[in-house]
This record gives sequence, C-alpha cells and structure tokens, in this order.
Amino acid sequence: MLHSIPRAIAAATLGALAGAACLVGASAWNPDVTFEMDRALPAYATGFHPPERAGQDTFVWTSARAEIVLAGLDRRVPWTCSVRFRGARPPELPQPGLVLAIDGADVGTWRAVNEFRVADVAVPTAPATPGLTLTITSTETFVPGGADSRRLGVQVDRLSCRPSSGIVVPPRRALGAVAASAALVGAGFALTGITAASAIGAAVLMAAGQAHIVTRWGAQFSPYLTTVIGLAFWIACAMAGLVALLERLRKQPLRNTAKFVITASAGTLYLQLLSLLHPSKPVVDALFHAHRFDEVLAGHLYFTQLSTSATPFPYAIGLYLFAAPWALLASNHVALLRVVVSAAEVVAGALLYLMVVRSWGNRLVAAVAVALFSLAPLTYGLVGSANLTNVFGQAVSIAAVATVVLSAERLRATGPFVGVVALVALGLICHVSTVVLLTSTLVGLAVLFYRFGAEPLRASSGRILLATVVAAAVATVAYWGHFGDVYTAQFERMRAPAAASQNAGGQAALQGSAVGAVPQTAPQRPRTTLPLSARVTQAFDQTVANLGWPIVLLSLAGFWRLMVEGGRDRLGLAIGAWGLVWLAFVALSVVSPGSRTYQQDALEFIGRVEHATMPAAVLLAARGAVWAWGAGTTLRLASGALLLGAVATGIRAWAAWLG
Repeated sequence: MLHSIPRAIAAATLGALAGAACLVGASAWNPDVTFEMDRALPAYATGFHPPERAGQDTFVWTSARAEIVLAGLDRRVPWTCSVRFRGARPPELPQPGLVLAIDGADVGTWRAVNEFRVADVAVPTAPATPGLTLTITSTETFVPGGADSRRLGVQVDRLSCRPSSGIVVPPRRALGAVAASAALVGAGFALTGITAASAIGAAVLMAAGQAHIVTRWGAQFSPYLTTVIGLAFWIACAMAGLVALLERLRKQPLRNTAKFVITASAGTLYLQLLSLLHPSKPVVDALFHAHRFDEVLAGHLYFTQLSTSATPFPYAIGLYLFAAPWALLASNHVALLRVVVSAAEVVAGALLYLMVVRSWGNRLVAAVAVALFSLAPLTYGLVGSANLTNVFGQAVSIAAVATVVLSAERLRATGPFVGVVALVALGLICHVSTVVLLTSTLVGLAVLFYRFGAEPLRASSGRILLATVVAAAVATVAYWGHFGDVYTAQFERMRAPAAASQNAGGQAALQGSAVGAVPQTAPQRPRTTLPLSARVTQAFDQTVANLGWPIVLLSLAGFWRLMVEGGRDRLGLAIGAWGLVWLAFVALSVVSPGSRTYQQDALEFIGRVEHATMPAAVLLAARGAVWAWGAGTTLRLASGALLLGAVATGIRAWAAWLG
C-alpha cells in the first residue's frame, strides 16, 4: 500500500485538474439554468409549491413571493432570465401582476392572463458580485378553498436563466467540490494498485461523468455538492480498503483483472449514486418504500399491498430488514434505500467474476462479464423507477445462485449449507417474483446438476433441493405464513365467480325452458386481444431493449461457443438453469391470453424474468466477445464494435436517469 502513495498523489492531482476542467467544459457547453417544473425544485428555490399536472402541462404554483438564489453565478457576462407563467384565475377573480426583481431591485411587471405568457428580463453584468437572486412576486393571491388553504400567486410552467453572450465559468464552490471529489476518487483508484495510467484514466472518466451530472438542474448551486464529495470519499475508502483486506487475507497481491472488477464496480456505483441522489431525480416509488421502511423500523412487520386488480396480497420486506441496521447512519431513508439497493446490485455483478474464475479459469471473460452486467439497460430502468424491492431481491438471488455454484461440493458442510439457506430465505421475502423465479432457478440447477453434472456436482443436487425447501420453510414461518386471513379471503373471492356462474347457468336453463322465452344475445365487445405474432414481436423487442442489442448478439455467439466447447461444468449448468427459467416464463407470458390489459402485466413480468436471468446473458456475451476477439481480425473488429455499442447503450441508460 505504501508504494502506491506517490501514485495516489499523482492521480489525485491530475484527477482534481480533470474534475475542474470537465466542469468548466460542461458549463461552457450547456450554461443554461432551466427548470421545466416536472419535478421538485432544488432547495435554493423557495416560495414554490410542489409540481402539478393539467393534461400535458406541468407547473408549480408560487406563493405571494417566490425566490431562486443562484449563489456564485458568473456575472462577468450578461444573462437573460425568463418566466413562463399564467394567472389561472376563474372569471370572477382579478388577474395578478407578476413583478420580477433581480438582486432585490424590481425590473418589470407583467399582467397575467389565463394563457401562458413569457416574461423576459435582462440581467446586467456585475463582475464584482457573483451570484443572482431572482424574485417573483404576485400582486394578487387567492385561496382555492375547500381542503386547499394555500394562498396562491401564479402558475409557473418554465423558468430559466441563460447567458446572453460570453463563456460562463462555474461557481467557485462547484469547482472546488468536483476537483476534490475527482481527487479522492483518483487517489482511491491508485491505492488499489492498478497502473498509474489506469488510475488517471479512470479518474478522468469519473470527472467527465460527474461534470455532466453537476451541471444538470442547477445542481452546481445547491447543497448537493456536499453529497458529491461524501460519495467520492466513501467510494475511495471502500475501493482501497477492500483491496488491502483481500490482499492481507490472501497474503499475495490481487490479479489485475480482480482489481479491474473492484475499480470498475466502484466507479459504476459512484456514477449511479451521483445520479440517484441528484436533486432532479424524481422520487417516484422511492418515497413509498421509505414509508414502508419507517413502518418496519417502528415494528410493523406484516402488511399488505393492493395489486392492479385491487386484490390485497402480502408485501415482502426483505429489503427493509436488511437496510434496518444502516438506518443508524442516515436519516434520509429514500437515499439510504437507493444506496443499499445500488450497492447490492453492484456486489451481485462482481460475484460473476468469482463464478467464472472458479469454473472456467478465464479471468478476461470474468472481467468482461462484470463490465457488461453494469451496462445492461434493464437494471437502470428498474432502479430509476424505484422498483427497489424487486432489484434487491434479484441481487440476493444472484448471490444465492453464486454461492451454490461456488460451494456445490461443500454443501454437506454446515457452513455453506446454512449460508445458502440464509441467502435463499432472504431472497424469498424480498419480492413476490423472487419466490417463483429463484425457486425455479434452484430447482432447475439441481436437476441439471443431477442429469448432466459429473459426480461431485451430481451428488450435490439433493443438497440444493434440500436447502431450497428449508429456505422456503424458513421464509414461510418467518413471514409468508402470517397472512392466513388474506389467503382465505382471496380463496373465497376466487370461489365466488364460479358459484355465481353456476347459479346464472341454472337460471338461464329455467328461463330457456319457459314457453315463449327468447334467448338473450350478449352485446359484442370490440376486439381487445393481440395476436400471437404481435405478442412474440413485443416480447422480442422488449428483450432487446432490456439487454441492449450488443449484449444480445454477443450472447448468441457465446451460446454457440458454449455448445461447441461443452457446458457441463457448474457455471455452464447454472447458465442452463437461468436459460430454462427465461424460456419457460417468457414463453408462458407470450402464449397466455392476449388481452391488452393482461399484456401490460405480462410485459412487466417479462422484465422481471429477464432481470433475474440477466447473468446468463452477460456471461454468454462475455464468452462470445473474448472468443471473437481472438478469432481473427474481422471478428475482433466485430467484437470491439459490439463492446463499444454496449458501453454506449449503458451510458445512454444512465444519462436518461436525469431526463
């Protein structure tokens, strides 16, 4: 570790320079500060109510006085600030006037109407006093009445400040924050022992990513900068600490591929958390999870959730139980749950490295698999929409399967067996989908071990089934078994339509036997089903969107190589189990009744299935990419192009988090 200190100093210095330079470049490229009012405003905007929607329009109501303080804004250049607003008053109320002030001085008044109009104000240069305060005052307010006691000014649809000319320099505080965070991350990379060039290159990459994030939604003027520095510090400590711990335990240096996996995973986590904790990131369902988490912390462990058909079902709490000890470190439970889930997902991806190295002995394939796992668009969609319990459940499922694969021959020992049971049981109480998908995967793995595995694997198949059964029993006793009344009520609801149908049939028979009875013809409903061909196309398109076309193509090449070279080892059979689960459930979703309402649920379930079985796709894709790279110039170019395509696809999915 000591010999890496000079390298860390160099990486930190160049990282700091890169951080500042990237922020200057990003600010010059996109200097506008714009708020479209489709999400909550930053903390430095006061006097605005939460966003609302009317048709396609999103807006916020102001109070009598609203203010935005852009601390440190470059006033060496002139700016223009615009407010798109309307009065939105009933006919009996007078329209207000909108008064705009810059740094406390009124600069104009605009009369509001019930249609949106734009108020523009020129902001003169003031080189000696950086920063800008834009104040919006409504001359008339009103109270909607009823339960809404707010005193409202005007509706604001869009607010922006843009330079009229010149190049904008970011605020000094923002420059210092991004320089410090890039320095910390660069030092962390160097302390892992990777080469100086690699550490500097990784630091520059992180600097570019964080510059893109910090310049969005006015984050460079907000307290978010403190979060950026804090994340960089802890990520750097985690990287360096993990490498030092592993090398101390192994009593020898880690391989370069292992260090790549650690640094790449840490860098991925850093950029993901920067986006997830960004002030512009919509809360969506994360707030719901935070409320449930608070209930669990308060001792309320068993609760239900209404399904899309308004049917109550037990709501799994595995994520909340796992995150509970960490609540001592953070009061912001929305952020805490996002951090826990993202970290769990990254750790699950890193486990692919161990699976490949122990099974195939190919460290390059292992490293590529981890990288591709972090680039698949599906995870970004699920985490971005705050489907946190599902993502965490699938991360635990991957850890459970990885543990089975890595310790298959030792499952007769108490330690490995208990470890598998604990992981599987946790996965089974994380989400309803993991009950089906994880159980199916483990059963499939046991069957394939028994049918195609060599003797050590074949002998472990029974222990895998036993561990699955024991874990299911533990999950039932600990959680699912506490909802007997819910299951009874659901069973009664299922019986009710059948009984009603039988009664209706009997009444119809009696009426039909009466003299002069005329059969009643049910009204014809419009066609609401999708043909099978359309459902197949839909499922295919979703698979490509979930994984990205580069991973799909590379996985086909990897599947062919697995068939040619033989895949009866433990990892090949695990890929087979994931593949069988994917094939069975996707096919079931496609061939089931094609009503449009059902298809929405089916497509959502396909997403869950493909997220659970995604390790098979990225493992095959990594094998295909590495094989093609060494199979001649033409295939090497194709492999390189597809890998670059996977990187571009992942970057687009990550960037879409900020809108």
